[in-house]
Amino acid sequence: MAGSADLDTRVATDDADDAPARVLIADDHRMITEAVARLLERSGGFETRVVGTLTEAIQALAGDTPYDLLLLDVRMPGMTGLESVQRVLARAGDTKVVLFSGEADRRFVAGAVDLGVRGLIPKTMPLKALTSALQLVLSGEVFMPAAGAPPAGSGAPDGTDLTELEIIILKLASDGATNKEIALHVNLSEVNVKMHMRAICRKLDAKNRTHAAMLARSLAVI
Repeated sequence: MAGSADLDTRVATDDADDAPARVLIADDHRMITEAVARLLERSGGFETRVVGTLTEAIQALAGDTPYDLLLLDVRMPGMTGLESVQRVLARAGDTKVVLFSGEADRRFVAGAVDLGVRGLIPKTMPLKALTSALQLVLSGEVFMPAAGAPPAGSGAPDGTDLTELEIIILKLASDGATNKEIALHVNLSEVNVKMHMRAICRKLDAKNRTHAAMLARSLAVI
């Protein structure tokens, strides 16, 4: 009987290890967060939920569903600086909290880390790097953008000026999504998606979307 109990324990532990990490994304930029959520889930290993205000984030943390990690936008409705970060941390319990931002003052980030935040994830981070960063945080480490990387919110590196929306569109396109699928993801018409894709190609001096994706990957944009 003891052997059977040990086996059951091992099976339960294995199942727990295989369970996807639950990620709460708190950000009011829906077209960005929903695209990131879909991409995380498609990459495997993650379950996601998106909320758009500080109040909703705190309510989610206080609910019955435990979260492994919270991506917290510093500029969404209800956020008023480090005081709001402290409120979130007080509710987070075992949930690891990471700032998720297009723009974040370095002193603010340092203050948040001192309070217990596990680092900063720029919204423009390439998907492959994003999943690696999240796994690092989940393992107990603090993640910060590498030294010398462009500041969060500065757009694409090396002289290009892609917007956050254009980067999301390019990520989806490089992942094989059609214009129709991209339009559904970002809540735009197919015509607007095509216009954005033309703008992306112009900014990257690319011949087509495939070429644009190749250039963007070489520039570490996606």
